[in-house]
Amino acid sequence: MPRIPPRDDDELAPLTGPGTATMALLFSIMAQRPDIAKQSRHLLETTMRAGTVEPELKELLAIRVSQVNHCHY
Repeated sequence: MPRIPPRDDDELAPLTGPGTATMALLFSIMAQRPDIAKQSRHLLETTMRAGTVEPELKELLAIRVSQVNHCHY
């Protein structure tokens, strides 16, 4: 359970696509600071959706990096 409660009235549109289920809670907590949440979401979408590497491979790499670093996200 997060120390900061998630906001239910998130003004950001829900995330869609591969690997977004674990990010929903993160961004609902970040919604406490909408300006930071919007910038972080833009960075995530640019990193994970743009470029020549397939988004599914990027997601697998992100999962592996988090496993190596003993991170839940």
